[in-house]
Amino acid sequence: GTNYIERLAQYGGNSVRTWDTRNAEVVLNKAQQLNLTVTLGLNVGNERHGFNYDDTAAVKKQLEKLRMEVRKYKNYPSLLVWGIGNELNLDYKNSKVWDAVNEIAKMIHEEDPNHPATTMLAGVNKKEIDYIKARCPALDLLSVQVYGGLASVPQQLRTAGYDGPYMVTEWGP
Repeated sequence: GTNYIERLAQYGGNSVRTWDTRNAEVVLNKAQQLNLTVTLGLNVGNERHGFNYDDTAAVKKQLEKLRMEVRKYKNYPSLLVWGIGNELNLDYKNSKVWDAVNEIAKMIHEEDPNHPATTMLAGVNKKEIDYIKARCPALDLLSVQVYGGLASVPQQLRTAGYDGPYMVTEWGP
């Protein structure tokens, strides 16, 4: 259901994030009714769940599936940002994932020039920041997910060499 969206609005929240496009229409419409915005997640294959970024056919198929989702949801008034994947940097070895993220971000800009693209990172790590700066120029901002270290995120990003825009898309104790 969308009870969490109603609770968020009651508590003064203004924006919600999804991990994927399941129930996207319901979420986007409910958010609009409540004057909220949505970071709409695009479900991207995780290496830790068996997705192989060396399989060029699978990578291309994923891109085209996501293109259909972008076309389907890009005109909803509550859409704020496209979120590419979730914590793709967690337990991965194949850096081609960042090439795929960049291709998805480029596709988003072709299909929908009105909304920025981000990817959600588990924590801040200099190696990933370096990869993303080098291989994902099409990303408009980064998203960081942290537990316990919320206050230190700005300094962690600076130390890792990132001075671009970012948002925190998950946080907790």
